[in-house]
Amino acid sequence: MSGKPTLTYGDSSSVVPFWAKPELVSKLEKVAPHPEGTKDLARDVRAGLRSAVAHNRNVRIAVDACVHCGACLDACPAYLATGDVHNSPVGRADLVRQALKGDGGPLGRLERWFGARPLDDAGVHALATYYYQCLECRRCGETCVFGIDQADVTRSVRSVLADQGLVSRYVATVIEASERTGNNLGLPPPAIKSTIDFCRDEIKEEKQLDFPVKVDAPAYALFVPPSADFFLNLETLKGYMTFFHLAGVDYTFTTEHAELGNFGLFVDEKHLRAIADHLVGIARKLEVKFVIAGECGHGWRAFKQYVIPRLEEHGIGAAHVFHLVIDAAKRGAVKFDPTKNGATRYVYQDPCNYARGGDLIDEPRFLLERVVTNRQDSPHSRERTWCCGGGGGMLTDELMPLRLEYAKLWFDDALSIGAEHVVRPCAICKAQLNATLPKLNKARSTKVAYSGLMDLVYRALVP
Repeated sequence: MSGKPTLTYGDSSSVVPFWAKPELVSKLEKVAPHPEGTKDLARDVRAGLRSAVAHNRNVRIAVDACVHCGACLDACPAYLATGDVHNSPVGRADLVRQALKGDGGPLGRLERWFGARPLDDAGVHALATYYYQCLECRRCGETCVFGIDQADVTRSVRSVLADQGLVSRYVATVIEASERTGNNLGLPPPAIKSTIDFCRDEIKEEKQLDFPVKVDAPAYALFVPPSADFFLNLETLKGYMTFFHLAGVDYTFTTEHAELGNFGLFVDEKHLRAIADHLVGIARKLEVKFVIAGECGHGWRAFKQYVIPRLEEHGIGAAHVFHLVIDAAKRGAVKFDPTKNGATRYVYQDPCNYARGGDLIDEPRFLLERVVTNRQDSPHSRERTWCCGGGGGMLTDELMPLRLEYAKLWFDDALSIGAEHVVRPCAICKAQLNATLPKLNKARSTKVAYSGLMDLVYRALVP
């Protein structure tokens, strides 16, 4: 794709991710490139989709049982923001259904007689375009009468496409970096240690607290934040470190797996498992008894649903950092001064994967009530929360026109109650807001700020 894509209401087909080069796909998928002229893309994608229908319940129901009731259209942020029916759960399912029609065999011949057209390369690219516009936010699943998990459908279709060489360059690059270095950003150990030392110095200056921090060292607990907290979200990082010190938590960072995020969730279960199993392996190598997850929505969902059961097999416990802060607060091990966060009007917006898949809904609210003086819920909150607009692998510049349209939904929610500061304790949310909020503020002549939750915990913690 060349030039700046234009987004027209009713047609979002021009906003397409850059596709990974064959060399990167081959490295990631562990397959050799097809010799020139031997690949039938449409045939192989169709075969993969048939396998997905046969083996994945959600894909099968989406293709065979969807009655086009339209309930998902009223819930889907992608459709509501773009007005393109193909950019919706029912529309994407129809693309899969069309791809499976009109192929070989008696049924295919009958379907062609009634007007069905065999899948071609253009149809494959349309399938890829719209499935990479899905946020995998699972909001549609809250309204679907069949309970279809469209995030699972999207991941399954993307997996089929990846097997045939079609995968977002951004998503593929992140997964490759994670599997190669242990973190999504590819940060080397000296960079991680330097950031930790920098935050220690900041805490010493701001809180008059001076304490050592373990890295790759024996400890009771292993703490795993998203790597973005070593690069973009330093206030969040300072919140973790200060809390652990004041609460007396014996923990260590690790440079070998400095990443809670797991982009395998967005494209293929084999990558999800590979990244997650690496984390389990590091926890066992360090001989810790407990693993603590930082602020990351999709990372928490993968951690809760896959990593925790694997850790428990080896006698290792696990929890989100919020659980530890709440426990310490209830025991009186830490104290807060909410006035340190001023009289700002804060609005809490649930990250998708906390509210719809992570069972982390009341805990952030418990903390926010104690670290700020003026807090409100967003009008669309809890399971009805709007996605930030960066989920599902959308955090790439070429998709910015869509990201901005998606973001308007939560931004309008915040403005409707006069919010001055949006709290979203998720690495993807914070990266999305960092990129889109300046543009949204400029367009509306507003000055809405944002942060995670541990940022506010940091300010409110009493040394």
